[in-house]
Amino acid sequence: MSIFPFRADHGDDGLFRTRLAGRHARTTEAFHCLRATAEHAAAPHAKGPALYGQRVAASDDPAEGYWEMISLRDEIFLVVTSCHYAKERTESVLPEGFVEFHFILKGPARVEFSESGQVQIGSPNLTVVQQGDDMLYQVHCGPGPWRSVSLYVTQEYFDAFAKASLGADNSFQKKLNAVGNEQVSCHQMPVGVEVIHAIEKLLANPYQGYRRLLFAEAKACEILCASLDLWQHHIENENAPGVFSTRDLRLIEKARDIMLSDMTRVPTIPELARAVGTNTSKLKRGFKFLYGMTVFEFGHSHRMNRALNLLIQDRLSVNEVACAVGYQHQTSFTASFREHFGFAPKDARRMSNPEEILARHADPLNPPGMP
Repeated sequence: MSIFPFRADHGDDGLFRTRLAGRHARTTEAFHCLRATAEHAAAPHAKGPALYGQRVAASDDPAEGYWEMISLRDEIFLVVTSCHYAKERTESVLPEGFVEFHFILKGPARVEFSESGQVQIGSPNLTVVQQGDDMLYQVHCGPGPWRSVSLYVTQEYFDAFAKASLGADNSFQKKLNAVGNEQVSCHQMPVGVEVIHAIEKLLANPYQGYRRLLFAEAKACEILCASLDLWQHHIENENAPGVFSTRDLRLIEKARDIMLSDMTRVPTIPELARAVGTNTSKLKRGFKFLYGMTVFEFGHSHRMNRALNLLIQDRLSVNEVACAVGYQHQTSFTASFREHFGFAPKDARRMSNPEEILARHADPLNPPGMP
């Protein structure tokens, strides 16, 4: 499949929607633009639209790679990203009722939901998302290599698929139907072996022309089947709904700010929940949702990164740093620091290239050199 070199009239700092249809374009609008020029559009299906697809250059620089975009009868929109971005890419994703499956193989992202919260997306990872009708999100992809597979499944198709797979009274439809206009349903989970194998076969698609589209359709259905099992297992084991309103996300961010504003004390989870006006269960789920870690893991990681900065940049004594990050006893701090970084606090300044150490352990929310 050749690469269609779309002109950069819409800018090279967005993703495939911006590239194809301009700023704030919808996924369906991007595929509509693609359909008009798709190299391998098939003859219309007897009962529905055609299969069609094309590779789209990420920019006018071939080194930045491409997105391979395939529409599976306008029911599943498949996007395979094989890129090496020269700079950060940012794009708004407007709600369209899709159930989205994002398999991030390389290249962590940051997602912002309607100015109400940020989610860090690591790799390898499967993230399942459904937006409410009024929930906009923005995705930020940093510079560097990016490998991912995304399935945008129409609500009608997913409902029929879930009903046929799990019965009419299945839990997935109940959960997704309960998502309000200003809410988002989002689940992050490790990628299972079956899914990885299917993704690898999709990425190594050996065919061209119409056979390439048929192969992609078969693999996409296989991935969807395996993902449904993975998602169901995740929900049952996490015992968490994964649905948050804009208010929930703001409260969780407020709790984060409280933790970061004064590291000399370590608030308990009930104290944090009371301070922001939520319950402990939602606070714990929210931290896992937004930051991919527990409240304790988040607080501990940031205290250790703060300690490293105080030791190397501010040249404070070990005892002063211990007090500054909430430890009453220097020995306890030293043990935690050594377990976290693999070296003692007193050795931090003696190591070669201390600035490299700082950069390696930079806090993504407050990197070195930022206030």
